[in-house]
Amino acid sequence: MVDTRSGAVGRLVETTASEVVLEPLTSGPEWTVPAVYARAATPEEVAAALAE
Repeated sequence: MVDTRSGAVGRLVETTASEVVLEPLTSGPEWTVPAVYARAATPEEVAAALAE
């Protein structure tokens, strides 16, 4: 998933009607994103996030 506000890519942890919780693909804290600002990540975005 991508947080379109920041471009950060994360793994979906939890979802509600209005929010999703993402965790980084590498390390770091989980963060909450309003559902309207989350979308599926492309394979290229995932690869770039893992390379960082």
